[in-house]
Amino acid sequence: MSLRELGCSVVVGVIGQPNVGKTTLFNVLTGSMERVGNFPGTTVEMKVGRRAFGGGVVCFVDLPGIYGLKAVSVDERIARDFILYGDWDVLLVLVDSTLPVETSYLLLQILQLTRRVVVALTKYDEAERLGVEVDADLLRRSLGVPFVRVSALKGAGLSELLAELVRVGGSSGGEPLRIGFGAAESAIERLARVVGGSRARGLAYLILSGDVELGERVGVSRGAAESLKKEILMVSGRDSEELLASTLYNFAREVVQPAVRLLRGAGGERSILLEVFSRPIAGALLSILVLFTAVFTAFTVNTGFPFTALLRVLGFVEAAEVVERYTVSGLVEALFDWVGDSVAEFLGGGFVAEFIAGGVIEGVAIVAQFAPLVFVALAVVSAIEDSGLGPLMAVSLHGLFRRFGLSGRAVYPVLISLGCNVPGVVASRAAVDGVERLSIVASASFIPCQARLIVLLALVGAIIPGDPVLQSLAVLLVYAGGFILYLVTALLFRRFAAGVRGASELVLELPRPHWPSLRVVFWSSWSAARHFIVRAGTILVAFVVIVWILSHTGFSGYTGDPSSSFAFYIGSSIGFVLKPLFDLSCESSWVVGFAVLIGFIAKENIISTIAVVRGVGDVLGGLGLNPVQGASLLIFFMYYIPCAATATTIWMEVRSVKFTLALIGYTAVVSLTLSLIFYRTALLLGV
Repeated sequence: MSLRELGCSVVVGVIGQPNVGKTTLFNVLTGSMERVGNFPGTTVEMKVGRRAFGGGVVCFVDLPGIYGLKAVSVDERIARDFILYGDWDVLLVLVDSTLPVETSYLLLQILQLTRRVVVALTKYDEAERLGVEVDADLLRRSLGVPFVRVSALKGAGLSELLAELVRVGGSSGGEPLRIGFGAAESAIERLARVVGGSRARGLAYLILSGDVELGERVGVSRGAAESLKKEILMVSGRDSEELLASTLYNFAREVVQPAVRLLRGAGGERSILLEVFSRPIAGALLSILVLFTAVFTAFTVNTGFPFTALLRVLGFVEAAEVVERYTVSGLVEALFDWVGDSVAEFLGGGFVAEFIAGGVIEGVAIVAQFAPLVFVALAVVSAIEDSGLGPLMAVSLHGLFRRFGLSGRAVYPVLISLGCNVPGVVASRAAVDGVERLSIVASASFIPCQARLIVLLALVGAIIPGDPVLQSLAVLLVYAGGFILYLVTALLFRRFAAGVRGASELVLELPRPHWPSLRVVFWSSWSAARHFIVRAGTILVAFVVIVWILSHTGFSGYTGDPSSSFAFYIGSSIGFVLKPLFDLSCESSWVVGFAVLIGFIAKENIISTIAVVRGVGDVLGGLGLNPVQGASLLIFFMYYIPCAATATTIWMEVRSVKFTLALIGYTAVVSLTLSLIFYRTALLLGV
């Protein structure tokens, strides 16, 4: 995407740490109307918004929310490369007025590279409420760049901000900020002479902070950088990264703190939530409780799950059906059923009518049912993040997840995936870096979702009839297995596919908890849901149509009998592979294979498909399986890729057909291997 082709007279890169109000300000400045692509060579989304001002067009590029520029993560590399090599006129850097010293760390890194910068002091109305006042004029004199106090939600300070962006965008900006680094100063100077140019000291800082890839790009070998880092260690007795970071933080306190005044005794109180979340066990339990409650509420509104599942377990099947009928998903399904029936009746039946009603409209209906799920689930994550609870929860759970190469943020996709894997995969965007994000995408589909719970309950009830204790234990074991596979897969992917050892770094500023902004939550979740509908939805509709054709046509043309359709032959091929592994009969193998195929479209359709194909309500009888075979295939059904919608969403997130197909194959192999181990072990034990 060429920014100049969009008619931009001034191009602004918008950058800031997470939770400083970047999303809010970007949407207010651009009216939330943006063009979306991907940053070159990445799968990370690139948003570009426009704003007419002063007779021209100001274009804003929304850069990833990051804490620093040393490019350990993909997001940091994107921001660093945009600043160093991007086509921009001015950088808009956000600093949180409620935490001005803590959120100036990124600003000071940028100012060492360029002074074509305008700083937005966000949340100044919230700061005033807390009794914090930031002197923007003093900061302007100290750092040589304009500081503008803004409140995006109230629209205050925006005209002044736009005027400064246009002014600075048309100027040279002056020399970058020079910061003295004490014991590391000699190494910084020598490396800067090697690098050369006006940005030399800023580049030297990043290289000695651990950005090896940048060093090689500007002609500094890994060996030369390591030699200078060892020299710093010998002189100061401290690691170079630690020394440089602490020096920068000290500089921030020296320069920024004098501009901060506390009024009315502000800052003397400590949030009770901060106290609780800071305790290892209490913080972890509270984090899980908060997120579980939020997700529980979101999915209950959308689908009735897990409330409907509980009603069924207690024997209130009719009540569960009534609840499902009047949820968002149920109402959408009813609407599209009516549309499909009306269209079929209008066209008078036949292949064309069935194709449009059962294929095209059904495909659109599936997307329409997923869209509210995605929106509400991501609204939950957005609300948690915007309220400041997100960082607190991530820190409290980091100890557990870091053992598997993940950060505490990996808990979001886990709990959201319990309802649906589609928004669970999309929630991988909360990851702290690109490697963790791909690890989560590769792992999330192992978490049993609501659709699989329907199959799980039906099969467990048939395999272990009349024993609710063992049934409950079996269900819990399946969920525990999914969680273990999630963690193990993430670890394997990180170490062997990505070649990274150690956990993702979790560098967070802990903001004060507050009520989330409904506008921010809506903007964030609607943007993601809209992209899901446009990108994943188009492919998913096409996929459903293709499967409908396979299920309703055969060598003799249109057929209403699944056993004479092309899908029968595909199912038979799958069953042919499974038959010798699980000692299936010829009659049951094709039904099992067909169920696997249908399960890829939508797991919840497995049970109804068996009933329609075999004309019986008994699941095991319909499949022609004994309890051991049923339990073995249950494992397979639970852990292979949940559905086409999830596979499509995975492709949408990573933009790689190879990755998506490899992941589908991986889940199939893992689930088949586990089910086969269970089956053969059961036979050896004489079960």
